[in-house]
Amino acid sequence: MSLKKRIIMAYARTKLTSRKVSEDVENPLHDWVQLKVRNTFKREEGFRKALGRDSLGDIDRKTFEEYQLYKFRKQMAYVMENSPFYQKMYGEAGIRPEDIRTMADLDKVPLTDPDDLAEEPFLFLCLSQSKISRTFSTSGTSGKPKRLFYTSDDLLNIVDSIAAALRSTGLKSSETLHIMFPAVVAWDPSLMLESACKVAGLKSIVCSDVNVDEQMRVMQEQQTKVIIGLTSFIYRVTVLARDKFDLRSLGLKAIICSSEPLSEAVRHEMEEAWGCKCLSQYGLTEMGLATTIECHVQTGLHINEADFMVEVIDPDTGKTLPPGEEGELVWTSLSFQGSPLLRYRSYDISKFIVPPCECGHVTVGKIGKPKGRRNAATKIGLGEHIFPTLFDEAIMKVHGVLNYQLVLTKPSFRDHLHFTVEYNGDMEKGREEVLRAITDLEEIRSSMDNDLLDPIEVEMKEVSLEFTPKMKPIIDQRKRFDE
Repeated sequence: MSLKKRIIMAYARTKLTSRKVSEDVENPLHDWVQLKVRNTFKREEGFRKALGRDSLGDIDRKTFEEYQLYKFRKQMAYVMENSPFYQKMYGEAGIRPEDIRTMADLDKVPLTDPDDLAEEPFLFLCLSQSKISRTFSTSGTSGKPKRLFYTSDDLLNIVDSIAAALRSTGLKSSETLHIMFPAVVAWDPSLMLESACKVAGLKSIVCSDVNVDEQMRVMQEQQTKVIIGLTSFIYRVTVLARDKFDLRSLGLKAIICSSEPLSEAVRHEMEEAWGCKCLSQYGLTEMGLATTIECHVQTGLHINEADFMVEVIDPDTGKTLPPGEEGELVWTSLSFQGSPLLRYRSYDISKFIVPPCECGHVTVGKIGKPKGRRNAATKIGLGEHIFPTLFDEAIMKVHGVLNYQLVLTKPSFRDHLHFTVEYNGDMEKGREEVLRAITDLEEIRSSMDNDLLDPIEVEMKEVSLEFTPKMKPIIDQRKRFDE
């Protein structure tokens, strides 16, 4: 590394709040979030005026919500001055930052839809492009690709959030993070994670090889303590490696499953194999990815609420739902400068969980593990709603299953379900276990009892030498007459 790059790296590290939190504290993520609130109180007179006091004291949930409302008003004023999209939308709605005094007032602010961002990304850009350090595009899995703009400070915020999340799993600066994203994904999160670790002063190694022997060699040589990667990729390596290697001998502290849902069936299989906690991580590219991570209690994912506000709305009415009620997640970026998004619809289904948490977090809220996209649900039989997670929990608990896909057709008045299952082991035994797991589901039994489902078909296939990420779990080929 050149002298210039070393100086830039050293300067960047001075701006990371996560480096000011001791590695020895019980909850690094919680302490990091609280430190960011304290820094805002110290530096910004507007926040002190909003609270109406000169000393902060202990940060309870009410104080934290006042911090979020202050940041929301400040961000709203920023986009109304700099974003053509928000200038027009908020102008037409007749809404101003000073109108937002309580959490209930957020319902007054119009929602931002992903289609708006996809159609006109430059209308969200708040700065000249000369001040933009990086541009990211989403993969477009839910529609058109969306373009996001990040300043250098935005990128440092993302790095800071990643570092705090990794430390919350127990990773120390002297230990190695093993990054496991296959090279065939549309964009490579490994590069971002590796760069983030360098800036944050954390050790990491990238291994995207589908070869199990190579993965294990790298882990053993580097004395890996935490793994992060694509959920299905880590699981595939787990299934293929557990009969060849003593995975528990590595002494892992945690496995972080990212970019795809983590079913409880898959979690159980991986925890049994590796002997450590398997944690879920969830984020949106539009919010910089590093937004939530599960703690060891595993009852929800803690949010980086210093930089993001999360609401849950009724997807049909758009009205905010109370904590604990399931609905659609809506996100606001409280700190981004490049193309900040306010009340941005995710179409992901979850719930908000108020603190405290058994892990020790007293101010930082959680979301329930997302069930998936609202538009990922479909109906069978008597109108039973099914999400991919329904079959994940049933099929993936069968020992030896690596992946599956369901094709839905309707050759007659009955629905026809054809499952293709990638399996490592005795094929006939595996087929019987998978079929039993599917037919034991209440949604399947009910439809079969009412003669609205054909007999379930299960086709087993050998383990592929190639890995295909994000294989769509449900393909609905039925003609729809209700749309």
